[in-house]
Amino acid sequence: MATPGDLENGPKETGVIAPAGTTSTDSELPLPVAPHPHHHDPGVWRNPLFRRRGQHETFAGLTPEEAQEKHERRLRKGAQPKPARFNPVKATKITIRSTSTLSSWSNILFPAIPAGIAMWYTSRDTHPLAVFILNFIAMVPSGNLLAFASGELQAKLPKTIGATLEILTGAVVELIVCLILLIDKQYDVVRAALLGSMLANLLLVTGACFLVGGIAYREQDIAEYVTEVSGAALLVSAVGVILPSQFYQAIYTRADIGEHDASLRVVDVSRIVSIGLLIAYFCFLFFQLKTHSTTFHHVLEQAEKADADGHKERYRRKLSLLEAIFLTLVGLTLVSFCAYFMVQEIPYIVETRHISDPFMGLILVPLIEKAAEHLTALDEAWDRQMDLALSHCLGATVQTALLVSPIVVIVGWAKGLNMDLNFEYFMAFSLLLSVLVVGNFIRDRKTNWLEGSFLLMVYFVVAVAAYYYPNPEGHGAKVDSGEGESHGAAVSEESHGSETTTALLEAATTVAVEHIKRIVMG
Repeated sequence: MATPGDLENGPKETGVIAPAGTTSTDSELPLPVAPHPHHHDPGVWRNPLFRRRGQHETFAGLTPEEAQEKHERRLRKGAQPKPARFNPVKATKITIRSTSTLSSWSNILFPAIPAGIAMWYTSRDTHPLAVFILNFIAMVPSGNLLAFASGELQAKLPKTIGATLEILTGAVVELIVCLILLIDKQYDVVRAALLGSMLANLLLVTGACFLVGGIAYREQDIAEYVTEVSGAALLVSAVGVILPSQFYQAIYTRADIGEHDASLRVVDVSRIVSIGLLIAYFCFLFFQLKTHSTTFHHVLEQAEKADADGHKERYRRKLSLLEAIFLTLVGLTLVSFCAYFMVQEIPYIVETRHISDPFMGLILVPLIEKAAEHLTALDEAWDRQMDLALSHCLGATVQTALLVSPIVVIVGWAKGLNMDLNFEYFMAFSLLLSVLVVGNFIRDRKTNWLEGSFLLMVYFVVAVAAYYYPNPEGHGAKVDSGEGESHGAAVSEESHGSETTTALLEAATTVAVEHIKRIVMG
């Protein structure tokens, strides 16, 4: 209680100099404690089950000296090892832990790799279904091994070489599967797999990222650069891939051309368009890695800063250069074997299990082609790195359309195979609608769990339609390149639908393209 003397003489000196504009009494109050960075973030759920833990909580309960010592000790543990080190035990432990929880969980499926290979050499004639299932499952851990090892290798190389390696790694599994199917002359499955990969990235993975990100955070923002560049690339990809199909539909009913001549012409169109798509992809890479690399790297840096678990990457043990090279080669070998064994059993599955080519190509095969990249995208969405997650999802779609599809056509051209981009109208129209839906959702540059649920529902609708979609006539026959026939030459006029239906689909396609231009490009 203040005494009369205190009131007369004023407050006692405390030895603390008060800042300008404040009294000494204010300066004696304890400094406010810095709040948890997410406590006042309206984008974070209040439910503690989904509250993200940041780097500052790593050293909770330690003194500053102890925290600094622990931090330095972990940094030393996560430092790059000597390039020539080769320790199989350490490399195995590092690989099993992987870079994310989802990726490490996928390693549980690793026993399927030797089991699938063993079944192929011992029981492929008696148990073809088991061979297909085991090698189908084995594609997930083998692809994850390849992605992890190549990512470790990329971090140890110069930026240009590392970026090139990342591009090749992202497409290698899909390329291997499609080229094996191409050499096996399963043209319908190849086309369905190419389009199915784009649909899976656009709808399934993007929707799952929106959903997972919406569970962890109420809303997540998307950088303007990601929406603009990805939207433009998606539009070009959709037009370039679907145009040969439109060309075939426009001319095959003409009396002066006929179906056979139209099929030969669409092959030529597909080959020329493929060269143009490759040029477009290299322009896309040059834009991101050279002329606008500053903007691109700024987006990546901002996403890394937003990573709630970014400190774990700095503390994580790394592979040496020699270990990374060795495991990359091992992963590539395992992927090639598993893909070959799986593809060889696809005709049996289609014929005996009554699974259509569209469902096999659109739904089943794409699920395992880029499984490792899909798991990475989900982990990034959970860690509030939606820009990186969308770069993986939409970038993979662009890569399939502008890189993988042209390479498949050009390789078929070099081998004398009449591979073209004449997709079934159902598949082509599904891609257009998917681009329209995704473009509409990313237009406001915000994501939430509801949009993710809607995208997953659209993918479910496409999957159901693909399951009941009939196989084209003679789908089991492998076309001989010497006969000069391609996909569509043996298909009757009735299988393409009536002229009225075709006209309606063409009109709907035109409307969809106009909507894409307005929505995706703003």
